[in-house]
Amino acid sequence: MHDIDTALLRSFVSLAETRSFSRTAERVGRSQSAVSTQIRKLEDLVGCTLFDRDKRNVRLTREGEVLLGYARQLI
Repeated sequence: MHDIDTALLRSFVSLAETRSFSRTAERVGRSQSAVSTQIRKLEDLVGCTLFDRDKRNVRLTREGEVLLGYARQLI
């Protein structure tokens, strides 16, 4: 079991809501690359892919949808 930094969860929730790395970066006050790094770190901690992403789209995976409910409660 790992402790998960709430900053990672805030970025995760924001990305789930905006579906945009640039809008998430603006919301959380970080660069797009920092948000991307945070999401990769969170995915490493939980051991699964949380978003399906390509050049234009960001969508939650099934695992991401499950985590989203818990993340909202925690933050």
